[in-house]
Amino acid sequence: MKMRTMLVVMLGLGLATTGCKKKKEEPAGGSTGTMAGSAAGSDTAMGSGAMGSAGSAAEPAKEATKNGADLVAKYMECVGQLNAGKLDEFKGNCIASEYKGHQADGPEVVGADALIEMFKANRVAFPDMKLEPQMVLLNGRNVFGVHLMTGTHQGPMKTPMGEVPATNKKVGVLFFHRLAINEENRATEEWAYMDPGTMMGQLGLVPKEVQMRAAIEKGMEGAPVIVVAADDDKEKANLELVKKANAAFAGKKSAEYMAFYTNDAVESDQAGDKDAVGKKDIEAGAKMFLAAFPDLKMESQGEFAAGDYVVVLGTFAGTNTGPLGPMKATKKPVQGQYAEIIHVKDGKIAKVWRFRNGMAMAAQLGLLGDAPKGDAPKGDAPKADPKMEKKGG
Repeated sequence: MKMRTMLVVMLGLGLATTGCKKKKEEPAGGSTGTMAGSAAGSDTAMGSGAMGSAGSAAEPAKEATKNGADLVAKYMECVGQLNAGKLDEFKGNCIASEYKGHQADGPEVVGADALIEMFKANRVAFPDMKLEPQMVLLNGRNVFGVHLMTGTHQGPMKTPMGEVPATNKKVGVLFFHRLAINEENRATEEWAYMDPGTMMGQLGLVPKEVQMRAAIEKGMEGAPVIVVAADDDKEKANLELVKKANAAFAGKKSAEYMAFYTNDAVESDQAGDKDAVGKKDIEAGAKMFLAAFPDLKMESQGEFAAGDYVVVLGTFAGTNTGPLGPMKATKKPVQGQYAEIIHVKDGKIAKVWRFRNGMAMAAQLGLLGDAPKGDAPKGDAPKADPKMEKKGG
């Protein structure tokens, strides 16, 4: 993991709280987009954002097991039902009754009914919210989705810090999730990664002088990129490449680590205010983070390949005993979860999308005043279910 910490984001949040297609080639630059992603501080699942009202859903009919492109098509159908506000259909068609959702360093949602109620609440805050699939990767019965979530804050929004009245501002954020799909093609478990602080910044809830990632209005050219894993030698080589790069980073071998990147590589940390472009920028961010957390420890919770892409899910932990940019060491420990999608091109890393809860990390560092302190993961990290490991094709 290459954690590019954005100090200005953390400080800004502290101030705020105290007052089926074929695969298409990915563009070289720019940001792209769980159906889980939601209003600041809340959790959702198989399709975040497209909310509506739901009544009692009929008992779901048995459905033949889908694989490969057919399973991706089912996933896209579920996204469409959310965007149309058809929550009855979504509940019966897409979610298993035993569903359980996790948000990185955030709350859990247990049961299909609880999930639907959350969507209804989100609908009140963002009546026009919609999901635009940017990337859908399938590995066995694991779906990995990146979505661009857009909407206008037109109603009260519930957060852990209290209710936020309508700001009438637009949001546009990327979020990522992994879904475990059962044999009847319904989501049984979800792990979602999004930074609530980025949305807070877009809603104007941090000081104007604090630089935040602006609301994304347009997704990737040619989206959605859709890839079904083939479990071939190329994918295995990509997995090995990423493992070696992460081992070099963990070993604080900067030169060796950067050798795995293309010269024009892009690192897009969604909890940061902008992308890092080129080796020099990426290396500077890596060195700053390692200096701030010299005892950094990382643990992989799953690595999955699909074509030219590798998904890495993991946890990190360390103590802030060194300066973090201009900020003096807080001496506080932090731990959290992260997800990365890595695009490999010609045997090197060309782009990294990173998803994490930057606000939770800021809270652990003591930068949020009296706000909830963003508890560390409670043993529910996104380890891969062995039954879900089988490669899709």
